[in-house]
Amino acid sequence: MRPRRVGEILDAAIKLYVGNARVLIGAVAAVIVPLQLIYGIVLLSAYTNAQDVATGFAGIGSGPLTPAEAHARLGAQAIGFVMGLIGDSLVLAACVKALSDAYLGQQPSVEDSLRFGLRRLPALIVQVILRFILYAIFFVALIIPGIWLYGALAVAVPALVIERTGPIASLNRSRRLVKGSWWRTAAVILVAALITAFAQGLIGGVLTGVALASSNPSLLFAVMITVLATIVSAVLLQPFAAAVTTVLYYDLRIRREGYDLELLAEELGIPAINMPAMLSPGGFTGPAGPEDVGRPGGPPYWPPPPDWRPGA
Repeated sequence: MRPRRVGEILDAAIKLYVGNARVLIGAVAAVIVPLQLIYGIVLLSAYTNAQDVATGFAGIGSGPLTPAEAHARLGAQAIGFVMGLIGDSLVLAACVKALSDAYLGQQPSVEDSLRFGLRRLPALIVQVILRFILYAIFFVALIIPGIWLYGALAVAVPALVIERTGPIASLNRSRRLVKGSWWRTAAVILVAALITAFAQGLIGGVLTGVALASSNPSLLFAVMITVLATIVSAVLLQPFAAAVTTVLYYDLRIRREGYDLELLAEELGIPAINMPAMLSPGGFTGPAGPEDVGRPGGPPYWPPPPDWRPGA
């Protein structure tokens, strides 16, 4: 674990994502798929026109809405917001856990990641609501303070998940970590946001175009396409966003606090005995090579002294 430049942070995030894609995508799918299927049923009960569902606008294809229809669609949007808040929060916490395990050389699993995420879910939901309120206040007041706040709170989620702080404490923790590194942090999250937005727009545009290709698509087909677009975007892009945020969080702690793997293991509740031998103090067992110089239990220099043995 060492300080990284902007490009290196993004590169490390991509490698973490690709190397653990099965677990990350599995954790996201386990949460998002059931929630979206339920939301699809809600849409079917609230909408009567396929074009309204596909475009996200009310009254485009069906004309003026009756009060009952307007209330039904407002209720569907409220249900979608609540389900998205819960699902996205759980997914973020689970992904951060899985990515942290991978950093420690552990084998992340869908079950462990989701259990860990569930324990942090209430605090994370409160934090997300607080961030939304702060963003609204700062952006309404002045654009520039809002932009600054967005960067300052960039690592609030991993701070809450890994350090097990409270919602308000994690916001303050993120602000302190980003202090002095705001421009680099902003560059990382901006590039990641552009990549995510482009991919999300591409996925959503293609699937929405399919739904609207027919002059008279069925309501069921439009709902299926809408749900599918959300699921595909979530399972492919949310792990990437979590990976960028997590690597950025580690980088900030390394720069400010000399953060290391042993401390990360302690914060995640992983006993040292369960860590790979080359990461455990005095636990290096070899075979050794030049890349192992300086590791706990590794050779003091290369080639090593004639009487050196792994773990000595």
